[in-house]
Amino acid sequence: MAIVPAGVFAPPHPADFEWEETNYLQYFHFLPTVLHDRLLNLSHNANLALAIGSANWILARFAAWDDDRKAWDFVNAVWAEMSEDYACTHYYPPDDEWRGPIRGSIVTAMTILFDALDERGNNPTMADRSTWMDNFAHHVITPIGPYEIWFEQIVRRFERTHSWEAEGWPKPDLFDDRFPQGRVLSPEALDPEIDYRPEAAPDALRRYVDRLRRDGNLFVLDADEVADSQGRRR
Repeated sequence: MAIVPAGVFAPPHPADFEWEETNYLQYFHFLPTVLHDRLLNLSHNANLALAIGSANWILARFAAWDDDRKAWDFVNAVWAEMSEDYACTHYYPPDDEWRGPIRGSIVTAMTILFDALDERGNNPTMADRSTWMDNFAHHVITPIGPYEIWFEQIVRRFERTHSWEAEGWPKPDLFDDRFPQGRVLSPEALDPEIDYRPEAAPDALRRYVDRLRRDGNLFVLDADEVADSQGRRR
């Protein structure tokens, strides 16, 4: 499975985009109406998956310059939030370790996902986060064409499989601990070359998160660790 095609960033392009450390919000914190309205029709889980996918492209764009495993582990671990048995720890890297256009860009992608996790239980407009990530991808990724093709393919897939309409407009239950997020997705949903089947996603996601744990991803928490470390029960 490949979210980012091999060789798409070879040879690596220098980080020659505008970068203002103290005002990095200007590069993503806005909501283009056409895109945002389109993504509002997707489930919260679909928008979270889309944000994870775009973050993969951002990290891959800088992999030749900075292939920090912590960043990759965190982005991959965000999938655990959709699993019944796991969650992703909330990780806030020290500012002094993440400065400059490359490290700053990587942590910005992570920060958008931090925000998604923090607000996940509060009926968030998760389309905001996937839109922000796409905005930022457009600011830092070169060449941008392959990313744009990927993004459109995945949005169209989700419009067929994980729109609120396709999922039957789920309603909140009075006794639920969070608002409806939509059906579970798995990383296979982000590979246009895979014949993605939504009904297989829960098992595929479980296998994926189990593998992250076995591979030593410290950002994946099981149910007991979630309750102990953050007081959040699923």
